[in-house]
Amino acid sequence: MEDANSSIYALKTSAGQERNVARLLAHKAISVEGIGISAILVPESLKGYILVESSTKIDLRNPDLKVPHLRGVVEGKHGITFEEAKRFLKPEPIISSIQKGSVVELISGPFKGERAKVVRIDESREEVVLELIEAAVPIPVTVKADQIRIIQKEAD
Repeated sequence: MEDANSSIYALKTSAGQERNVARLLAHKAISVEGIGISAILVPESLKGYILVESSTKIDLRNPDLKVPHLRGVVEGKHGITFEEAKRFLKPEPIISSIQKGSVVELISGPFKGERAKVVRIDESREEVVLELIEAAVPIPVTVKADQIRIIQKEAD
């Protein structure tokens, strides 16, 4: 729960370095007094950014906050509200973003790298039935939703 005198700040990082920056900031928050960082969140859906809860204003000119791949603070009057940050705490399931007719790429399994079209979605089991696009004979393939990446959503 958010402390009354703390704020949540979005910090810009190099893409792909979010976890490294979070680890280094967490280490500094433990070892250096006066930084005021109490929580760090690395949302999977927010590439190039991390969220930091701090009791003091985040100022990157502070030498204690010099961390490789940390690029800046997203400017705002009072940071980010807890309600805005709350949506990153419970991410949306992958299966909810998949639609029938979407073109996907398999990212694991025996058909890795193949493109396929979504034929059916089983939300209760988090599985999708696909039809491989480049196959000579259309064969239905059932895979878990986390084994695919959406390339093109179904256009109405």
